[in-house]
Amino acid sequence: MKNFFIACAAILSFTACSNEKDLFDPANIEQKQKMSYADQFETKYGEISQDKTWDLTDFSASQTRAASTGTHATLVDGLSFYLDYRVVSNRLQTTMNARSKNKSLYDAIKTFLPDGQQHTGVPVVLTAPSNSFTIYPVSVQGAWTHDLYVKVGDAAPVKVYSKNWTDYSHGFVNGEGLKGVYTLVGFYLTQYTDMPGLRIEAPVGTPIEIYLANVKDGKNSKPTVGTFNGQAIYVETTAKPEGVEMHDNAIVKYIGIEDNNGNGSDHDYNDVVLAIVGNPEVPEEIKVTDDQYDVTSSITKRYMIEDLGSIGDFDFNDIVVDVTETVKSTYKRTLTNGVVTSNELVGTEKKQKAVLRHLGGVLPFQLTIGSTELPERKGVLDVDLEEEYEVEGWDPYTNNISVKVRQQDNVSVFVIPFPKAGEAPMIIATSDTWNWMPEKQSVPRDWFYTDF
Repeated sequence: MKNFFIACAAILSFTACSNEKDLFDPANIEQKQKMSYADQFETKYGEISQDKTWDLTDFSASQTRAASTGTHATLVDGLSFYLDYRVVSNRLQTTMNARSKNKSLYDAIKTFLPDGQQHTGVPVVLTAPSNSFTIYPVSVQGAWTHDLYVKVGDAAPVKVYSKNWTDYSHGFVNGEGLKGVYTLVGFYLTQYTDMPGLRIEAPVGTPIEIYLANVKDGKNSKPTVGTFNGQAIYVETTAKPEGVEMHDNAIVKYIGIEDNNGNGSDHDYNDVVLAIVGNPEVPEEIKVTDDQYDVTSSITKRYMIEDLGSIGDFDFNDIVVDVTETVKSTYKRTLTNGVVTSNELVGTEKKQKAVLRHLGGVLPFQLTIGSTELPERKGVLDVDLEEEYEVEGWDPYTNNISVKVRQQDNVSVFVIPFPKAGEAPMIIATSDTWNWMPEKQSVPRDWFYTDF
């Protein structure tokens, strides 16, 4: 019996000692504080679904140049043109009367690319933006027949249309269709569109070539011409096509193509005119030298961090840091029979930087971004900064960022990683266009809980 009481006393003594030890165990304190944070987070915002992630940006791996999937080129309905012209001496009058909902576009083209005005093009490659865009044939004229092709990355070229007429009677308007109408004042030709457009989705930076192939007048053939050999130029005008769905902030640019790069060319670059409608961005034009060109792309994410110094406000402004990756890729083109047949990656330069933007917490902290551990620094309450650091090893798609926070006892150090799906977040990733919250003002529920 005596031994029994001694054993019980020993157990009680051990339990008491264990509980006392737990009270001062930094790991146990950190776990309890994080559990308290999670409880209060769910009390304020609601239960967290297990698949809820805290990267609130719209970046994805499909937007990188390295991705080979996700490329789509689909023929769509063309622009609607109904332009009426009066015929004089079997030729269209130079001062034509055009009645169309796209008359402003027609007038803009005639203004920026008039007959006889010479232009000089340079070899370029167009690189896809991060959004979709559509290419619409707007104007086709001239005595040379041809096929219009668009090549997106390494995919097979897509033929948009074939021009089969060899005279100028079609004038400066898109469309293969003609119909005559006799009126009391003369004979009119009504031209209308029946050429499709091409909607393109491709990873950002994907090279795009636009060219005319099978150029000939029935007897003689001409080389393939287009963006790759300087026979196409970008034309900027405020006119926008009507009758197509466009993004509210859509950018529209026009490409004028010269169908003859040999003797007798008039160099007015109005033989084929295409409208490129962005959703909202359009492809970037990059000059090519010695068949090489550089594609530069960048990704920036803003990380907003709670340091656990104070639980319950959820303002996510204790630490705000922007991280940017800039990549310059050099490509070498190969042309076979005048057509681009390959774009080989021959070199890559990558730079990463972090910019500390704001501090809203008073606890000392140390950021780790990728494989770079930044120096520990003191926290400051409510101050904007512009401190820049070079970093390495950051993965913008896995968000390998964390922060160590030294607690008020100056001994305990809590580690806060980027949260997994379904966890209560102490770090969130946003676009760098998102502003952080003022002090003690919690992030609103609809800021990132639209799926609750």
